[in-house]
Amino acid sequence: MKLKCLIENVTIYQCVILCLITLIMPAAKGLCQTVEKTRLITDMHGKKVTVPVPLNRVALFGGPTGQIAYILGARNQLCAVTSALKGSELINAFDPTIKNLPGPRSVSGHINIEELVLSNPQLVIAGTMDGSIVEKKTSIPVAYTESNMNHGRDLLKREIRFYASVFQKEERGEKYIAYLEKAIAFVRSRITDIPEEKKKKVFNAYNHNHLVTLGGDTFMHERILTAGCIDAAAEINTSGVKEGLHSGLSEISQEKVLGWNPDILVIDSGKPEDLYKNTRWKNINAVRNRQVYIQPAGVFIWDRPTAEAAVLHPLWLAKTAYPERFKDVDMIQEVKKFYSEIMSFNLSDAQAKALLNGSYKLSIDAAHGKW
Repeated sequence: MKLKCLIENVTIYQCVILCLITLIMPAAKGLCQTVEKTRLITDMHGKKVTVPVPLNRVALFGGPTGQIAYILGARNQLCAVTSALKGSELINAFDPTIKNLPGPRSVSGHINIEELVLSNPQLVIAGTMDGSIVEKKTSIPVAYTESNMNHGRDLLKREIRFYASVFQKEERGEKYIAYLEKAIAFVRSRITDIPEEKKKKVFNAYNHNHLVTLGGDTFMHERILTAGCIDAAAEINTSGVKEGLHSGLSEISQEKVLGWNPDILVIDSGKPEDLYKNTRWKNINAVRNRQVYIQPAGVFIWDRPTAEAAVLHPLWLAKTAYPERFKDVDMIQEVKKFYSEIMSFNLSDAQAKALLNGSYKLSIDAAHGKW
């Protein structure tokens, strides 16, 4: 009798165990599947990074690169950005929700780690300085971008394709690259036969004193040449870290600019009228002929290595330097077309004009070029 009860009890016990296993196994299987859903990406330094699938919480650092999320249609995959992107007047006009995103990164090397961790990112995309800080202070995976100032079109295309692979937006990435190549080909078709002696010399100035610039070893040199102009600062090299200045920028003397005697002067601070009244600048051709222009600014100012500027800046500069060769080009319409087709921002004529006049406000340290 006792043996029979024991057998019955064991049977009941086994049934209970079997029932529990039956209930638990599907949940455990689902959990395993969730954990196993990852993929491997390769960052711009060649480092392999494992990311979860789906990847929908990315912290994107770097002022100029924030716009790439809009180019790729990946805005909803961001959980944190640089404060400069949050401060872009153009971005706020078309994406008011940007103000709700955390902005733990201000400028290069300055990251609020607590705010970053609270944003709960699955991945941080950053340049060398910012990325190394995140890796040192957290366990968040980091994918590195290429953050040097020799950021020409070839590197930009690599960058776009890298971001497209991260966000799985390859088709949008290729659409931008095709647009870029078509725009550059058009500019070249209009300026290719300009004799060297007829080319305009351009000086691209930063800072309130207009004596900070980018040299011939930076992306700006390629931009100026693409527009069919001569780079006044081509003879100097400015890449590398300078105290108080962003990498790639260097301060020069007034005498150096006078010696270069540029035909066109593009400034990112102040007004052309201020230079026209300044006796120290009166002997420069650009001032004497009233050829001083404000740098346009969209999502970011166009004298930075950004995707928007790579397309529009050479066209704007070429039309500014050689208006007779671009009479049929309406820059307001070109601006509207780019932002509509590539970023889904439908600018009005007034907004496009404000962009070209450099009227849009940006949260950047213009005096030191920090972003």
